[in-house]
Amino acid sequence: PKIDGMTSEIQQREIVAPPPENSKRAMLLLESGVRFHPTNHHSASTSSSGGGAGMPSNFAMKLRKHLRSLRLENVTQLGNLDRVVDFKFGSGSHAHHLILELYAQGNLILTDGEYRILGLLRVHEYEVVKGDADGDLNGNEESSRDKKKKEEVKVRVGNTYPVTFATTISAGSSSGNQCHEEAEINNSYCQGLLDMSGTEAYEWAKSELLSLQNRVNELNENNDNESETKIGKGGGGKGGKKNRKGGIANTGGKKKKAMDDSLVLKALLLKPNSGVYHYGPSLIEHCIHIAGLDPVSKLSHNNIDYTIPETSWNDLTEALRTEGKRVIENFNSGANGGYILYKDKPSRGNDDNQISKENNDSLLPTPLPNQNQHSDKILLEFQPHLLRQHQRQKSLSYATFAVAVDEFFS
Repeated sequence: PKIDGMTSEIQQREIVAPPPENSKRAMLLLESGVRFHPTNHHSASTSSSGGGAGMPSNFAMKLRKHLRSLRLENVTQLGNLDRVVDFKFGSGSHAHHLILELYAQGNLILTDGEYRILGLLRVHEYEVVKGDADGDLNGNEESSRDKKKKEEVKVRVGNTYPVTFATTISAGSSSGNQCHEEAEINNSYCQGLLDMSGTEAYEWAKSELLSLQNRVNELNENNDNESETKIGKGGGGKGGKKNRKGGIANTGGKKKKAMDDSLVLKALLLKPNSGVYHYGPSLIEHCIHIAGLDPVSKLSHNNIDYTIPETSWNDLTEALRTEGKRVIENFNSGANGGYILYKDKPSRGNDDNQISKENNDSLLPTPLPNQNQHSDKILLEFQPHLLRQHQRQKSLSYATFAVAVDEFFS
């Protein structure tokens, strides 16, 4: 589709790009850090007026200037797993990119064909580990930690958008050499659970939980030492403060609560070096249910032997491989459509309130037809597929996932 001159804002973080007049193509909505999809819930008049919010911002005006009448040529994801989407408008010397960041606070960045930044919603920085020797942004195996230094790359007007930083993550491994560095420290596996046997997965889990236990013990010990130091300084003598009864008050001896060294199973599988963190919380929870396990089972290095024994990890790794692959393939094929999970909204008041409402109906404006078809529901979440944990929940089905998302936010 082509974009006409009416690119505008519905809210400060939302940009709507309508198609030309009399076109049957859908309007595109992008919300920084949240979503992008075609929408049928924003009329042309709403877009042109900026949703009643007055004049559009400088950023929206810049989009109109540079993207006017350009065709959306391509939409790509930067990297295999990173939540950055590149919308390419035009071609050749007229090419421009609109980059949508869907993580943290989110961002929308307008660049020229060479990714030089022309405008953006907010300025931020990437912190990257750089190797001294070769200037490799991801370092190298021969470089020790002492040879590496942190480099800050600012995303701001005039700079080149750091596309390479968004293309270094791949499925089955953590970003860059992070996995290799963690493996050296924790003696953990790097290949990912999808390539492991049940025994290897069990040993990986024990290694991760032992590493967590060691870190928590160290933090708890440091907290205890700090508390003892404060008690020694403020527990009495001239430095102590008198309380109402004339005694010496303890001014700094409150002991911090000890940290927990356990982790629920679902959180353990969402660790970057698990090799399945790109599945996301919903799909991981589905696979855990398929394996007959509880996603919120609390695991520690001391209880994993009897909470989820080694034999159970065979079922879990098999579910991650087969079910994960099946669900992702179905999603990529677009065969599943989209769903909104909901629960019924509880009724308000009693019969007396209902009678009072009926007596005052003449004072209320007449509701528009189909003004809110979900007024009797509490919408919980949207999904591209119904998973095992959703079986007992009420749901609404739609032809496509994009329609479900649009309806959820409408």
